[in-house]
Amino acid sequence: MQNLKRNTALKIFTLVLSFGLLLSVIGCTPKTDNSIPVTGISIQSAGASTTITSHGGTLQLSFTVTPTDATNRLVSWTVTDGTGSATINQSGLLTAVSNGTVTAKVTSDSTPTLKAELVITISNQVTDNTEPLADAIAEANLNMNETMVGVSAEAFVPEVKWVVAADKATYSAAIAVAVAVLAVTPLTDTEVSDAVSDLNTATIAFNASKENGTKVVLAINLRTADNFVLLSKTGIATTGTTAIVGNIGVSPVSASYITGFGLTMDSANEFSTSSLVTGHVFAADYQVGTPAYLTTAVADMMIAYNDGTGRPADYTELYTGDLSGKTLSSAVYMWSNDALINTDLTLDGTSTDIMIFQIAGTLKMAANTQIILTGGLKAENIFWLVADTVAIGVGADFSGVILTMTNVSMNTGSSINGMIYAQTSISLDATAVTKP
Repeated sequence: MQNLKRNTALKIFTLVLSFGLLLSVIGCTPKTDNSIPVTGISIQSAGASTTITSHGGTLQLSFTVTPTDATNRLVSWTVTDGTGSATINQSGLLTAVSNGTVTAKVTSDSTPTLKAELVITISNQVTDNTEPLADAIAEANLNMNETMVGVSAEAFVPEVKWVVAADKATYSAAIAVAVAVLAVTPLTDTEVSDAVSDLNTATIAFNASKENGTKVVLAINLRTADNFVLLSKTGIATTGTTAIVGNIGVSPVSASYITGFGLTMDSANEFSTSSLVTGHVFAADYQVGTPAYLTTAVADMMIAYNDGTGRPADYTELYTGDLSGKTLSSAVYMWSNDALINTDLTLDGTSTDIMIFQIAGTLKMAANTQIILTGGLKAENIFWLVADTVAIGVGADFSGVILTMTNVSMNTGSSINGMIYAQTSISLDATAVTKP
């Protein structure tokens, strides 16, 4: 029995030993490697270029590995910013970002120690320095808008600068070109400097075309409307202790649309009176010739408005409509939007000078401000043509003739040395109205 166990153990041992020797023989057999390694790498660029000179420009890079039949030809692209900056994708497309030099690099994936580099010089890239161009445009617009336009020196007296319409048109075109350049942002340094230079050249030429003289502005003929200090189509209302010097009238509405005045009809039913009015009060429903008289006056105030708005402007969009603290002289002024008087406005001129203000939006005058007339300028020679509402603030002192397509509100304690002609209503609150 013992011999049987001994023989069995010996057989098992022999089996294990044989299997181990077999494994050893198999493990010692060498594997055959048929891969071909990369031994070299180089970098090339389209057209052999080493520069990018266009805004946001690109440069296609490529590579060559040796041997050409290398097994793993994969590479990685990177770029290192120097004095400039750029980006690169894994197809080797380099995109410029800012001026200066950058280094593009290609690296073998199978042999990271194998690399190739190329230095690229970048120019004419993006700048945010558009401020000089924006400033040049603003100065040019102010220069143009502060210059009067005429057709002949015979219509001028030597005081202020003026140009002929053709010179203004040429200058306007140059400004428009600069504005178009500014709109196409981002811009390169060269584009900005070139646009500023071109506009400066146009400004020099425009200034050289100026001649001395102040344009003679003709008065607006009010015709029969001039018989009234207040004239409205839809009504005149007052509260408080209003004081009016001059005639007032409404048409086509009736006397019932004149409120707050305590009217007393005259014996002929031609007009009425009021303790608040030093003058007569007229309405379309009064008798005798009053309705026809008012119809003509209302038509004349519209003719006057159209006359004034049809005058060619000497200044357009001056001070963007903010007249606060400004001093203006005889001319025709035009704004496509609102006009504001937030602090005292000075109007200067002789007794025969005319001023016309064309306002496509509203006219607002702040509380406790005033329009100051100097040099002998008369209120009846100042015409405010307003397409929208007119609002005169509390305690404000206004001067001139208001012709508006809508309504006028004179707030508490305000005053006007002039006339008001409204296509809709007029409202007063303890207001002093004096016809000059």
